[in-house]
Amino acid sequence: MIATIKFHNLAAAVLIFILGAAALAQPPKLTLADLLVGLRSKKVSLEDRNSILASAVRERGITFTLSDQIERELRATGASDVLVNAVREISDAAPEPKEETKPTPDPTPTPPDFDFYRVRADSNFVKGEFTLALADYDQAVSLRKDSPIAFLNRGRTHVGLNDLEKAAADFDRAIELDPKDARAYYNRGVLNERLGKLELARDDYQKAVDLDGASESAKAMLSKVLDQLKAREESKPKSVAEPPAPQPQPVEAPVRVPESLNMGRLTAANAVKMAMPVYPPLAHRSNIEGLVTVEIELDENGNVTKAKAVSGHQFLRGAAEDAARKSKFRPAMFQDTPVKGFGTVTYNFSLKQDRDD
Repeated sequence: MIATIKFHNLAAAVLIFILGAAALAQPPKLTLADLLVGLRSKKVSLEDRNSILASAVRERGITFTLSDQIERELRATGASDVLVNAVREISDAAPEPKEETKPTPDPTPTPPDFDFYRVRADSNFVKGEFTLALADYDQAVSLRKDSPIAFLNRGRTHVGLNDLEKAAADFDRAIELDPKDARAYYNRGVLNERLGKLELARDDYQKAVDLDGASESAKAMLSKVLDQLKAREESKPKSVAEPPAPQPQPVEAPVRVPESLNMGRLTAANAVKMAMPVYPPLAHRSNIEGLVTVEIELDENGNVTKAKAVSGHQFLRGAAEDAARKSKFRPAMFQDTPVKGFGTVTYNFSLKQDRDD
């Protein structure tokens, strides 16, 4: 009995925290923004958030009408059937306005903010939907012109669309806003190497290594560019004041095989065996889904030697890492020599797909 009282007190306190202190007096109707903020709160579990918000919807009403687009936005933020059904009941029960009167329009819901556009852009970028990602990154940058990560990711998107001039401008801006972000120097280094500007690529890779000494990818790319610059320098003819004595033709120095290569985003097309993750029971019961990106390292035979999830829900990361370790990919090749490689694998945990399976 004591535990039940404590739970109800906690739920009421959380509801007031989420929906505002006005709930104690004459509470206004809930906007879509109220529900989205409540769903993102970490004060209680997602199941309790849905239950609390559903009760608030029935008690206070809402300022909007449920549409397919709004339902998708609610579910993407964590809304369960309990909350969606409550919103639908209130929407269906709303009376039609009388023609002879002009009802006061409901307040316009708060529009999507910087985080909304950036998160959706990141999701489309991971899926390779570069055009969709670019549109959202443009919105994010217009809302927050001082965000280095927005410019960095938009630059990577421009690379995906092969617009290298705009990519360079965005990488420069990201570095200007945050001169200590090793990722910005690394990405600009990749771009400069692609453009054949090896000296600039060398400087960017060196800066990335100086800022993040644990970045194996930056170290590998720096070593590769240094070898290329050395080979190019050694292949240049040496100028002398007098005609040189006849000498045998110099043998071109062989290019040193790098220790590892960046293979980028790996998919089933690169795989010899692509293991799929097992949906964690706790995540399944909690209606948790979404994308999980895993950084992997490969040996010379394409076997996964290391897997570390770097994005996605914590309840899903372990399963994604296990699946990555059980997979095998075609090895990275430098000319005709297999070498170690590294890259990323993205898994999509979908409750709908899991039920269909």
